Amino acid sequence: MGIQDHYNLSKEWEYATVTADVVAALRGATAPDRVFWRAESDASRPGTTDEITEHSRDKSFHHGVDPDVVVYCTSVDEAVAVVRIAGQWKIPVTSRGAGTGVEGAAIPIHRGMVLDTSRMKKIELNKADMVAVVGPGVRKMELNKFLANHGLLFGPDPSSNPCIGGMASTSGSGLSTLKYGTTRENIVSMKVVTPQGHLITTRQAVRKSSTGYELNQLYIGAEGTLGVIVELTVRVVKLHKHRVGALVKFPDVRNATDTVVEMVGSNLSSLLRCELLNAEGVLATNKLYQTQLEAVPTLFLEFTDDDKQAAINDSRVAESICAKHGSTVYMFAEDGADLDKMWEARRGCYIASMKYRGISGVDVFLSDVCVPVSKLADCVTETEQDFKKAGFPCVMCAHIADGNFHCLIPYTKEEQPKMLELETNIINRAISMGGTLSGE
Repeated sequence: MGIQDHYNLSKEWEYATVTADVVAALRGATAPDRVFWRAESDASRPGTTDEITEHSRDKSFHHGVDPDVVVYCTSVDEAVAVVRIAGQWKIPVTSRGAGTGVEGAAIPIHRGMVLDTSRMKKIELNKADMVAVVGPGVRKMELNKFLANHGLLFGPDPSSNPCIGGMASTSGSGLSTLKYGTTRENIVSMKVVTPQGHLITTRQAVRKSSTGYELNQLYIGAEGTLGVIVELTVRVVKLHKHRVGALVKFPDVRNATDTVVEMVGSNLSSLLRCELLNAEGVLATNKLYQTQLEAVPTLFLEFTDDDKQAAINDSRVAESICAKHGSTVYMFAEDGADLDKMWEARRGCYIASMKYRGISGVDVFLSDVCVPVSKLADCVTETEQDFKKAGFPCVMCAHIADGNFHCLIPYTKEEQPKMLELETNIINRAISMGGTLSGE
């Protein structure tokens, strides 16, 4: 099956071919050692094959497509020049950061050019305004390591370690949305290169502005289809001094989700993270991370505050809510660092699901539905029942306090039709309950 057939591409989308003249222009605008052309051999340009392969896909199960050329930009001016060259020669552009996405946004389905922003590493802190100006290639953990030296934090926390530009481009969120919001709420302003090669600023970097269109909201989540994000001004917050946490075990998923619905409405101001693994999610992470948790639905809670007692008090309120909804164990950790290995296991749920069945040739489909919190218990419970009826493992990990849950479906090629039927059921149920097929 060709690319045209696999991605059902319209014949209307006809682009030019990357030629030696295009490559020469790109190398003139950047640097010869940062442009890799598929038509060249490794002998003439070492590393070309690896670069083309690396940029053909992201971490999703979707079919990869080799780009014609990969260009690494290191500055805003270079990115502007590269996009202008692409426009002049009618070359399609796919922007890319860390490539950690699992939805296929960075796959260059029209071949053409991958504009890699991962080397755009600017970081400038304006502590008075509580913002940082960063290049799109700055990684989440890289930024927070820098900010920690100033007692600060960039709040959004996807499970992987993506680039900030990618987080904005996909409107990523993750494990701390309950307290800090998604990436969308933490972007003050951006610089974007339009398809015509114009550099625009989405808004002024001020707390409030009612002037003009809200362009941030247009570009955040657009996955590079409307322009290339080349600089971001992001909000930063104070890094709290104390962390406490808990692992909470439940007899079934409904009890756990009913607990979360009440907890979200209880104004626990120090609650930072509230995550769920179902029983098979626990089994999968136990297998990969050598943890020894009981294979039952489990909530992972973390509270953070400058006043340690305030965090402990919120944890006690949470404990009483959990007990009300039938929790069997509430394991409190007075030092949140004691739970770090467990948080690592939660973050690694996707990788764990790949190895869960213990057979070769397994891909993993990742669903990402999000429903109103009031519908959460019904949606999660019915979804898990669907998997049991189909005889499929249901590895579920969830940003449960946001109404957002992932079903990780390990499947073989022969099982793909059955997997796609399950996917359709998951999506239709979420939409019928007022939800969306993708929360992040």
